Amino acid sequence: MGQSFTRFIGVDLGGGKGKKTALAVLERSHDGVTVTRLSPRAKEPPLYDGALVSALVGLAGNAVLCVDAPLTLPPCLRCSEPVCPGQLACVDSEVVAMRALANREPQNGHDHRRGKPAITPYTQRATDLYLRSRGIIARETMGQAMGPLAARAAHLVRALARSFRLNHNLIEVYPRATLELLGFRQPYKKRVDRRIEILAALGDLSFGPGVWREECRQSDNVFDAVLCAYTGYLRARDGWQISALAGDPIDPQGWIWVPPESRESRRALPGDSHRGSWKEPSQGSFTRRH
Repeated sequence: MGQSFTRFIGVDLGGGKGKKTALAVLERSHDGVTVTRLSPRAKEPPLYDGALVSALVGLAGNAVLCVDAPLTLPPCLRCSEPVCPGQLACVDSEVVAMRALANREPQNGHDHRRGKPAITPYTQRATDLYLRSRGIIARETMGQAMGPLAARAAHLVRALARSFRLNHNLIEVYPRATLELLGFRQPYKKRVDRRIEILAALGDLSFGPGVWREECRQSDNVFDAVLCAYTGYLRARDGWQISALAGDPIDPQGWIWVPPESRESRRALPGDSHRGSWKEPSQGSFTRRH
């Protein structure tokens, strides 16, 4: 997997009728990756569905597409059973994995005492709970304000099916989780200097002629698109695998690709020396998708 991909496309997906979708293209070189394209640039039209699909299909050769949006639906919404047996009796592999992940969490918290459900398979996926077990709290797949984004992402998966296959050359990513699990824990949204510091610390990431870091400084969405693509590059470079905790088989279940749990299971990043020692974030870390 790692040697076959030479292009990494990052998409920070916004609503289908909004202007916040951004795209970044990274090309592999002998010592890292180079940003060769950022879209949309000043005075370019927004990336509505037609323009976005056309651009992605044109870039598909030897490429991995990395999208910051849910690419699969929760298990209850994919279920074909005419009558629900209930969560405890459900034998769907992803729901079984969700129950196992929930059982690993402390059972003496406030929510547990109030009887709050540990999982809701009609709004969550196993990958959401897996991230929670590592201290990353993302918005639920079908949680508040995520429904329209998940719907657009589901449309894109089908529209791109001839060129991109889920969990092969089409992956779901989460830039905030990537940064936290690599040791960058300080907020970067709306902090322009912090974004430039992060890019400078990623020593194997460079910018090509006519493509400027300043564009990432000016736009959260463009910055996140670059991080999406960079996550795909790290996955290919280091051979990341889907955790067994997420259930087996994983397809057609979803998976948010993030750095692996053990530092020893990845090569040191060029920026590690600038960040001090690495450790898992605490269970209290709190982040959101958008």
